[in-house]
Amino acid sequence: MDWAVTQQRAFQSEMAAAVRVIKSGAPGGWAALLLAAGAYGVVHAAGPGHGKYLIGGVGLGSAVPASRMIALAVASSLAQAIWAVVLVYGGFWLLQLSADNMTVLAEQWLAPASYLAIAVVGIVVALRGLRIIISRKSEVPDHAGHGGDGCGHAHGPDPDQVASLQTFREAAALVASIAIRPCTGAIFLLVIAWQLDIKAAGFAATVAMGLGTAILTSAVAISSVALRGMAMFAGGGAGVIGVAAPILQIIAGVMVLWFSLALLTISVLW
Repeated sequence: MDWAVTQQRAFQSEMAAAVRVIKSGAPGGWAALLLAAGAYGVVHAAGPGHGKYLIGGVGLGSAVPASRMIALAVASSLAQAIWAVVLVYGGFWLLQLSADNMTVLAEQWLAPASYLAIAVVGIVVALRGLRIIISRKSEVPDHAGHGGDGCGHAHGPDPDQVASLQTFREAAALVASIAIRPCTGAIFLLVIAWQLDIKAAGFAATVAMGLGTAILTSAVAISSVALRGMAMFAGGGAGVIGVAAPILQIIAGVMVLWFSLALLTISVLW
């Protein structure tokens, strides 16, 4: 965490310097700004944050494939970047907010809202796993008069039933819960870009920052899906998905809820 914070400050200084180069019209400013912003996004994601553990928790506790988890990681990172642009540029243009007001809005209001939204996602994930376990225990096999497997009811959830985030609405809710709290580095950059009247450079750099964040959150998504696969493989047996998957859902949901409440407590107390 200390390393990530130190690196973020260093890349913030580089971004500020690159912005001044662009304003002066000297060559190389755009490339320096985009590279510094992308690197900032990577180290920002490596530090304490909420996006990666939500992506990791959902990847661990659901049957969503790696490709979809990567798409969610990229979408949430880019949505967070675009929301920062809307918040800062819109706040300056429509509401005449100051830079200090923008930071207060992001840290004191939007950050707690994001943590609460993610806590809800954690609760939903855990409850889904619990509901599957309860439904399995409540099943009463009735094989009288039936042959083979033709008993007329399911003996446990199949992989499709275990999977979560199957609808666009659920995916959008996950993306929104991450994106609602804009990155402070993006706000810092956009404020400078607005004040120097190089808004296009600020927008492009913020998108680059989002792509940098997406690199690390995508790696978290892949690793969480791989960990889930190893847990399933270690269980063995044909019914492992019906047994292990809901347990993983509960564990992942509780972890997401706990981290969200911890960050919410820190945000409110500080």
